[in-house]
Amino acid sequence: MQALESTTPLQRFVLLAVADLDGREESAARSFDVREFCEAHAGELDGDPFGGGITRQGIIRALTALEAEGLLRENVGDQSPVGKGRPVYSLADEHEAVLDALADDDHVGPVARSLRSSPE
Repeated sequence: MQALESTTPLQRFVLLAVADLDGREESAARSFDVREFCEAHAGELDGDPFGGGITRQGIIRALTALEAEGLLRENVGDQSPVGKGRPVYSLADEHEAVLDALADDDHVGPVARSLRSSPE
């Protein structure tokens, strides 16, 4: 996965969140699903590799960048209260390929390895 080399640690963590949701065969990931994953697993990381924590805007920017890099696919999900479609994201590659690629990452590798070894 060549495109991973140009991503930030937060983008890789967000990609891992989408991979986890995809692996559990849930519907495509929404930004709030990704944020829940990130907040739940942030304690498994060494320190704060994101330089400022995990924010809603940071996650949205990461999802947008990952889609632009071709690592995620964006679709329109459900309607917001004001009638706009909320984007949902799915992996552009296979779930296992993404976990394997992230397993060696210095920042998110431990979480990727634990997800890879856990039953789905």
